[in-house]
Amino acid sequence: MKLKRGQKLCKNCNNINGARSHICKHCNTEFKAGAISKSKPTKFRKPKKYEHINDWTSLKSGDRIKVIGRSGNYYLNSDGERQYLTDAGVYTVSDIDALGLHVYNGGHGYIYMGPEVPSQVIPNMYRSPHKILKVNLPIHPRLKM
Repeated sequence: MKLKRGQKLCKNCNNINGARSHICKHCNTEFKAGAISKSKPTKFRKPKKYEHINDWTSLKSGDRIKVIGRSGNYYLNSDGERQYLTDAGVYTVSDIDALGLHVYNGGHGYIYMGPEVPSQVIPNMYRSPHKILKVNLPIHPRLKM
């Protein structure tokens, strides 16, 4: 059998794998520099950058969150399209109140987390909860304040 470019053959089970794979996806045999090792396969996993938040009220001052784009407060234009008012990005929590989070990232902001309600001041504007994730990576030393 002739292998195509980007493929390699497992000598243990004779199944085709990707050329850069370290472990056979069929029999979990580890590849080592052209030889097969019968030892327990190693896992190459990076730490997760983001983690889902089940309860946003459990956040505390100093926690870092990522706001997902296309979520939060929005304005309905004449075409019926939503124009979101909050920028996506990573923020640091400074305080928590009953309806949201006070955050900062070069400036202070507010991340609304309450129920969706229409604005009483501006027509076609709605307050809607943001979609957020918790950031697990530490702050780079040059970015610390």
